[in-house]
Amino acid sequence: MQPKEFFAIWAPKEVVWSRWAKPVVFSQLTQNRLAAVVPKNEFGMNVDRIPTGDRRTFVLVNLPGVESVELGVALGKRGYRPIPLYNCCEGTNAIVPMAAIIDSLVSATPILQQLQLPLLAPPAFLIDANRMRDTAKPSPGDFDNRCLIFPEDFPSAKFLLSQGIQRVLLLQRNETPESDLAHVLLRWQQQGIQLLRQNPLVSGQPIPLVVSPPPRFRNFWYRALTLLFLRRNSAGGFGSVIPDESSTGGG
Repeated sequence: MQPKEFFAIWAPKEVVWSRWAKPVVFSQLTQNRLAAVVPKNEFGMNVDRIPTGDRRTFVLVNLPGVESVELGVALGKRGYRPIPLYNCCEGTNAIVPMAAIIDSLVSATPILQQLQLPLLAPPAFLIDANRMRDTAKPSPGDFDNRCLIFPEDFPSAKFLLSQGIQRVLLLQRNETPESDLAHVLLRWQQQGIQLLRQNPLVSGQPIPLVVSPPPRFRNFWYRALTLLFLRRNSAGGFGSVIPDESSTGGG
């Protein structure tokens, strides 16, 4: 199977939600890497406590690293279609570890293929909770692939409502969403989408989520100012090597 075929399985053209899927990590696949990854038949994540997929619910998985992939695949067995939104490139000395995520997407592809999800299956968007991984100040030579998500990375509330989506279920460990995610959720909340939160790793039912305005909410310059502190990659997504001061004209 060619690398582009893996992305086509995760984001079929016929599925309306596929237009938001990020191809960045799939574009980094090589034949040697594909040959080294062992396909899996099962992931151990238990999702019995999560409601079965219905066309009125949009799921957003915000777990660290491989956990987000594993939960996404498990949700596929509950009737949801996992949509990968990983936008960090892989690189040597990467601040955000991406190798395990990429390998998990590859190894889980046969499972997803076997599920044969219907085109109208409700979506489960997958993002990495480590996307802005807290770390010591990055050093020259590090591959800075930290990233943020923006409202433009997701369907608008108007589009969700047009598809019959009435509620968003956020699956994450923390009670409060990160600031970048709050920019997305609050827009939906203000347009009449019900927000729910659930920790998928503990028992309990989804509970209502009320999001407060994060810093610079709806500020015209929010995206531009934020991108000043992130490193874009020429192949798409985020990630580049932090140069030595001497190579940039520093003293």
